[in-house]
Amino acid sequence: MHGRTGFVAALMLLALGSPATAQRAGAVELGAFGRFTKFENKLNFDDRFGVGGRLGVFVLQNLAVEGDVLYVRTKSETGLELRHTPIHARLIYNIPFADNTAFLVGAGYVRNIFRANYRETNDGVGALLGIRFPLSSMLGLRVDVTGDYIPTAETNSQIPQVPGVEHKKSNVHLGAQAGLSLLLNNGKRDGDSDRDGVLNSVDACPATPIGDAVDARGCSLPKDADKDGVTDNLDRCPGTPAGDRVDANGCSLPKDADGDGVVDANDKCPNTPAGTEVDATGCPKEKDSDRDGVFDLSDLCPGTPAGSKVDRFGCILDSDGDGVADGRDQCPATVAGMTVDTKGCPSIFQAGQPLVLVGVNFETGKAVLLPESRDILDQVAQSLVDNPDVNVEVGGHTDNVGTAASNQRLSQARADAVRNYLLAKGVDGARMTAVGYGEEKPTADNTTPAGRFANRRVELNRTN
Repeated sequence: MHGRTGFVAALMLLALGSPATAQRAGAVELGAFGRFTKFENKLNFDDRFGVGGRLGVFVLQNLAVEGDVLYVRTKSETGLELRHTPIHARLIYNIPFADNTAFLVGAGYVRNIFRANYRETNDGVGALLGIRFPLSSMLGLRVDVTGDYIPTAETNSQIPQVPGVEHKKSNVHLGAQAGLSLLLNNGKRDGDSDRDGVLNSVDACPATPIGDAVDARGCSLPKDADKDGVTDNLDRCPGTPAGDRVDANGCSLPKDADGDGVVDANDKCPNTPAGTEVDATGCPKEKDSDRDGVFDLSDLCPGTPAGSKVDRFGCILDSDGDGVADGRDQCPATVAGMTVDTKGCPSIFQAGQPLVLVGVNFETGKAVLLPESRDILDQVAQSLVDNPDVNVEVGGHTDNVGTAASNQRLSQARADAVRNYLLAKGVDGARMTAVGYGEEKPTADNTTPAGRFANRRVELNRTN
């Protein structure tokens, strides 16, 4: 008696002193098991293995209401087939022993059912002792021993006796069972509830605000709200603007926006290019002789005329690459590849050399100009207005897709559309004619997509 009392006391102390994880209220346990049943000796039934399943719900921390059912096929002493189905409902108390490992103590009600050649149904009480070992954060191995006491085990007088059965006023059935157990809704074995990177089991500050930097104990480090490198407890200027250099007190140092070594308050040239040598006022020591914004040492075109737009090397810009500097270019957005005059506008002044209006396009199968055609036609119109002695023919051309007659009509309509646009821009109509040539004058191979695209064009030809 003293030995058993000492064992129970030691078990309780070990459970209380171990770093265990309790089964929390609301957790659910599902299980399947195999069981060996030792029947009451007087029944003379074969002791057999069976299978069963269980469902438990934790109503309080570590306390569960559990039910299980077992199915066993056995035989009587004379070889008659029998079925035994005990149904249990019990309270189970979990004694945490280690991380997700627990001893189990339970008791409750049993409904004892025999069927087939022996029919008996009686109520009784049952007890359980067990242990659950973790296999993963949710899955465990559970081993139990059980005992069921049936106080009124009399055979129904209307059912024939089974040969070999010696009846008692009460029966005791014993069992040993083992199986898998699945714990749901029980939280992580050792999670990180506040997501600070420190596991719950060692987190001295388990409710750290999300995003806080923490130490090895899981407690918040001193904060630096303005991220200037000085923690808030030492920062005398807590609202320092982002990017400011600060002193040991967290206060902004004098600024030097262009990084020339002269603080902004004293800098008379606050936008000095990086690397430029400056004087005490922050202004460059070197010169810009042509005053184009590029210092002489870096200027590849040192004699740029005053007022010219230049690139970073000090050379005159020619944005559209037509050979006419932007400062003199009256048509600064000429389409690449188009021949231009000295003003940078499309050249239409050489008789016998057609000017293909690159970029002048129409809706498919129609004579409706696309919006991107307008800039080019505006430049052509300006050139014609500036040169009133030039007369032109607007020639429309197509590829060979479709009938010759339809291509003739389409080319004429497109030539008329271009002439009408130029007319609307101030070009004298008497100086312009519109002719549709259809597919008669290809300039490329109509058997390729690129060739057909080149053949669908509008040209200007000088006629005087």
